[in-house]
Amino acid sequence: MRILNIISVIVFLGFLVAYFYDVTLNFQNFPISDDYEAFFDFNNRYFAYNGFWEKIRLIFSQHNEHRIATLRLINLTYFCFFGKIDLESFRVIGLLFYFFSMFFLFLEGRFNIKKFYYFLPVPLLMLSFAYSEIYYLAMESLSHFPMIFFTIATIYTAIHKKYTFISVICLFFGVFSNGNGILLMPIVFGGLFLQKDYKRMLIWGVSSMVISYIYFHDYESGKSILKLDIIPYLLKVYPIYVGGIGGFGSLTINLVLGVIALLFICYFVIVKKSYERELSLTLMLLFYLLTFLIISVKRQEYGSQFLQRGAYLINSVMIFVLLYMLFFREFLKQWKLENSYKKVLLFFVVILSAGLAYQTKNYRTWRETLKYDEIETRNNEMMYLGNTLELYEDRETIYNIPLVSTHRIEDLAKKGFFDVEKIKKNVVSQPFNTNGKKNSFGRNSDGFVIEKIEGFDIKENPYLMIKGNYRGIFKTNTLRLGIVFQSRGKKTYYIIPGLKPHLSLFQQAKAQTVGFDFLLPKKYLPNERTEVSIFRVEDDSIIVCSQWFEVRNAIDYDEYQSKSKVNVVTESQKFKDDTVSRPILEEAFSLNNFHEIVLNLTNLKHTNKSSKYYLIFHGQDGSSFLSVLKPYNTENKKGVFYTKFEYQQVERFLKKRNSVFKLDLLVNTDGEMFVSHLESVYYFYSKDKVP
Repeated sequence: MRILNIISVIVFLGFLVAYFYDVTLNFQNFPISDDYEAFFDFNNRYFAYNGFWEKIRLIFSQHNEHRIATLRLINLTYFCFFGKIDLESFRVIGLLFYFFSMFFLFLEGRFNIKKFYYFLPVPLLMLSFAYSEIYYLAMESLSHFPMIFFTIATIYTAIHKKYTFISVICLFFGVFSNGNGILLMPIVFGGLFLQKDYKRMLIWGVSSMVISYIYFHDYESGKSILKLDIIPYLLKVYPIYVGGIGGFGSLTINLVLGVIALLFICYFVIVKKSYERELSLTLMLLFYLLTFLIISVKRQEYGSQFLQRGAYLINSVMIFVLLYMLFFREFLKQWKLENSYKKVLLFFVVILSAGLAYQTKNYRTWRETLKYDEIETRNNEMMYLGNTLELYEDRETIYNIPLVSTHRIEDLAKKGFFDVEKIKKNVVSQPFNTNGKKNSFGRNSDGFVIEKIEGFDIKENPYLMIKGNYRGIFKTNTLRLGIVFQSRGKKTYYIIPGLKPHLSLFQQAKAQTVGFDFLLPKKYLPNERTEVSIFRVEDDSIIVCSQWFEVRNAIDYDEYQSKSKVNVVTESQKFKDDTVSRPILEEAFSLNNFHEIVLNLTNLKHTNKSSKYYLIFHGQDGSSFLSVLKPYNTENKKGVFYTKFEYQQVERFLKKRNSVFKLDLLVNTDGEMFVSHLESVYYFYSKDKVP
């Protein structure tokens, strides 16, 4: 038994080290999605305020539907000690919260270190690659992982150990970690009622009222979507959420796992009455079941693609962990398997095999979806550009208009809060020295596709955004790709950032298609006819693809662009169906005080020389406005129109937390109106004018 126990400890420590290494190997100090508002916007505003209470109100201010004061306090504490914003460190801190939650689970299950093999299933389940998106977003890592820690710590200290003061402190940080933290107040109150501990109920009730007042003071609730017709939807998606431990892939598998989990929960609670002996474990289960109920109701409009988000899958992982712990407490501990070496060995082999099979499945999916998919690089680049912070679902597809907007990061860099060069290393192409490298041509099977090049049309935009993919079989440990320009026989080379020269700690593999999406400074582009191709680096050789793509690089800018008129929309609701074809989005740009959007209208119907064009912005709250589209006054840009306006022109249309606008193109031809509903959204950063 002792040898088996030592092996289980070694397996745990080995897997823990390998997991942290493989995950953190890909951490980079760049913001993604909500990281912008949670860290950059917050810090800009916080350090702009002088008053103490102004800063306190900001710390506890609302973020979407919840408050994230815990994250903000961690952010400020880190800045106090190190003077920087380090998103890579924040991801590690989040993971540490998650790791230490296992310590409380060890205490809660009353596991024995001398029989560690009984505890081994817990880390094998919790350290999963299924929810990988959480630790790739610093904001999610510092909200979801601490939420798990404070949930377990609050219920354990309040119910199991009856440490009132500690449990109230954990409650405070739990409530302000994530939206579902508010559930801790009634759940623990109910647990104390079952224990008939009325004195502590009173203390808990008063503490909950104080925390509730802080939480709901000046709170803006979202629209209510709790209707009777939602019940069939809940019956379908709720078990899928509960069974999310199955990870990415088949929703049917997750549905089956969810039904099984719910049946076991009913068995433990109704038949075995586990709450009489394992009240704290039962309350933890209740917390995650209610969490999924809230998610099912609040996220119904996003459709099935949201059912397998990592932020939701992790709650399913915790449900299955708690089910195993109930199984251990109710059955396994009483079976006294330690009296039979063969039974314990069989148990250990089954648990280890099942755990490794589960992790292998999730790891392969994680590798396929995050390691060598353009999404990872795309996210880096898009958020560096200041892309829309909210995704808008339209016709079952998510569309975004990229906004080239670096001022928020640049402001922090100037103040010394953040090193913008670390971000540029991930998204901006760098010159590549070819000295000592042999040149050769690629094989016929090699090739690349340039899907999109943006950034030509707006002079102030310092970058070209190049999006494409490369096909050609090569080992991932030699994954170095670059882009080469050829002009008048002279070649210049630039390495593509964001592609990893490793697969993982565990396994090397071959890649066949690699997506790339990066920025190229315009200053690198020769001012003459230029062709572009791609190269890969293998040992001492540079292999250039034989296919070349001509780059459009001679643009005559209109030096005298005038601002567009911005007016309130009237009677726009009558334009329901598309009556003109889609325009081509050239690019959108936001810098400091102005916004500019460039559209190519050459493919429109129902137009003539007298046609007038407008871009309509429809806000989520019903407010709308339009801006006039003006033509470029250059010969080589016929059919290309732009709208350019200052922030102050549209500021009155922007709401506190509602700055996402759908776009319509309106065409007035001889008094007759035509419309095209663009499958895009535009995000106005309404809080970026901080003094």
